[in-house]
Amino acid sequence: MAYKINCRLTQFPIAKYNYNHMRVASHITLYGKFGQFSTLKEHMPYNHQVYIEQTPEEAIKWATGVGEYTLQVIMSILDRYDKEKQAVDIIFNLKKLERRYSRYEIERACRIVCQSTNNPAVKSIYTLIQANRKEDEREATTLNTQKTDANHGFTRGAAYYGGRDQ
Repeated sequence: MAYKINCRLTQFPIAKYNYNHMRVASHITLYGKFGQFSTLKEHMPYNHQVYIEQTPEEAIKWATGVGEYTLQVIMSILDRYDKEKQAVDIIFNLKKLERRYSRYEIERACRIVCQSTNNPAVKSIYTLIQANRKEDEREATTLNTQKTDANHGFTRGAAYYGGRDQ
């Protein structure tokens, strides 16, 4: 922080002043739980707004757009946790995978997890996505090698080596 600020605490507002004694911010005093806060959604950074908007309904809507196995994983997570906030936080971690991986990869991993266990975990889905990606790369390399070997033979022909013209 470049400058010091002064705070004035009164019964109702809390005011913050900069070095020129100009009011920078003013907040109402909250009486209630310790650590309670009051922030306007519009004042938050975009990624914080997205995090606050996380609800079970939003998670179900997202999972429906990805696929049936992803929806099954989401429903399993929501059923497993007593506290809604815990389940939503775990689902948010699953949704963050979409930043790096396609919906197809997430759905494929969710399908494998649903077939193998009744209690899917985001970590196992993440591990499966990575394993599937490595397997796909290996198959693509093998396929490219086979195509290359089949297409290459005598590329210059007999005429180049002094043989008969054909």
